[in-house]
Amino acid sequence: MVPVATLILALLACTKVAAEGPTICDTAKCGKGTCREMPGPIPLLTTSYNCTCDPGWTQPKLIGLIIPSAPCIIPDCPFDPSCFNLSLAPPKGIPITDPCVAINCGPGECKKGDGFSYSCECQPGYVNFLNLTAFPCVKNCVFGTDCSRLGIAPPPAPPPSTAPPPPASPPP
Repeated sequence: MVPVATLILALLACTKVAAEGPTICDTAKCGKGTCREMPGPIPLLTTSYNCTCDPGWTQPKLIGLIIPSAPCIIPDCPFDPSCFNLSLAPPKGIPITDPCVAINCGPGECKKGDGFSYSCECQPGYVNFLNLTAFPCVKNCVFGTDCSRLGIAPPPAPPPSTAPPPPASPPP
């Protein structure tokens, strides 16, 4: 039987090695927010994270509740919400080893990367929100002019035509 003291020393050694390696926040995607590491469901052995949103941004809600590890992707400015086309399905599980179980890519598919990194690969006709692969796939959204304070703006107006007018038709 292994003495308890030996088991505790081994656990502490593993914790120290894990603490010196990359953190969960190195690969977490918080969008317009900051990652903060948290204890996971098994203290000392697992970690989790929360995203704290920058001013003017918030996280998606599920049944009226904010998902703490969801990226900050909802701007506090006028926009067409139909462009998001996100279903509010509950997560497929707890993201202990695979972040994709808790990620909603909308009309796209979550692809797991190294650690807790992931990307959303969009279906044809959709693009990643703000052109960031960690964000869900959306239609070409139209943002209001108030969104420019958050670094996003309405699409630019098309340039005026520089082509000369067509020649007049000769009278019959």
